[in-house]
Amino acid sequence: MNRTLQLLRSPKLALAVIGFVAAWTTVGAWAPWAQPSGHPAPAWASAIGLAHPFTGWPFLAAVALLFGSTSACTWGKRARILAVLRGELPPGALRLLPRTGDARAFLAEQGFRGDGALLTRYRFAFWGGWLLHLGLLLLIGAILVQQSFADSGTFDLAEREAARLDAPATVFGRERGPLARDTLPALEVRLEQFDPFLHQPGYAPDRSSKLTLSVPGEPPIVAAIDRAAGVSAGGVEIFQAIPSGLALVLDVPGMGRRAVRLATLAPRSAAATVTDPSGAQVRFVVDAERDLDGREGTGRLLAWVERGGERTAIAPGVGFPFGAGSARAVGFARWGRFTWSRTPGLAAVFAGFAVILAGCILLAFPAGVARLGHPGENVAAVVFTVRGSDAIAADWDRAGPQS
Repeated sequence: MNRTLQLLRSPKLALAVIGFVAAWTTVGAWAPWAQPSGHPAPAWASAIGLAHPFTGWPFLAAVALLFGSTSACTWGKRARILAVLRGELPPGALRLLPRTGDARAFLAEQGFRGDGALLTRYRFAFWGGWLLHLGLLLLIGAILVQQSFADSGTFDLAEREAARLDAPATVFGRERGPLARDTLPALEVRLEQFDPFLHQPGYAPDRSSKLTLSVPGEPPIVAAIDRAAGVSAGGVEIFQAIPSGLALVLDVPGMGRRAVRLATLAPRSAAATVTDPSGAQVRFVVDAERDLDGREGTGRLLAWVERGGERTAIAPGVGFPFGAGSARAVGFARWGRFTWSRTPGLAAVFAGFAVILAGCILLAFPAGVARLGHPGENVAAVVFTVRGSDAIAADWDRAGPQS
């Protein structure tokens, strides 16, 4: 047990773990497959757990080891603080040799207070380091729980389109921790309005959406979100993402209205390839009179459907072959991308930061304990301070000659 504690308390081990976490986080955050472009992770990255860097076993194991190291450093710290406050000062405490000056009066000038032989300065601040370690434990433990149970993904919606997150082919890019639930959230999201050109004062052009969220057994929630703030429903948080584009809205017999989300190929051209009800690959192409992302509007839009080497023009309200039957183009809309997440333990993460901040504030006070020398003891006082002992020693030397 002692050897384990000594190993966990080792500064070299702590620095090694912190260095690994920092390097892993940097690589994971800037890896090509972690970017919005969505490139698949290579086989070697999947093999070492870097395909999902913050929910993979190397990251979670390192965080667990860091929690153990911090726990070992915190272990016994409370008892050591109480011992110091009782006057059991460590061997390295400052020893003030007897001088002509009065030690009690001198220590009072240094901020020490007390009626007996034991004097203290900013007694409460001795708990700063312990509180800092406690906050670190809370933060590290919360991150470990959060990433182990974390669950997130991405989905796209066109204006006036609704989708359930647990429906097939709705969510893509899902990332979940090893302890996260298998099932997707039973949450329906409908995009009522989408503004891809939002410009908030003081911010760069951004996006804004108005959503209706429906959880089974609960009343619907209507909320506006942007890049700065999301919305929560049924334990799931929804956030606005950056990608957006143009969508072709179709009316398909037996399926209702479907939005074909087009990917921008050029400033004035977009296309998408879908599978029709018969299982054939169909490509939709749209050309615009003006830039698709221009704030002044796209101008006139021309659409075609390509299938089997044949190209057919699409006109609003006019049917065209689609699958074994036909479909009808209803019009165009904008689509936006959204992310969702379930992150238990997030409140504990913020609580950990708050406790760490409180500990840092206490550490700003120069806490100290002084014990006056006993009769026959060749010392005027023994002083232990968090910092500033050299200044106290220099002031005592100037207080008068040795007695």
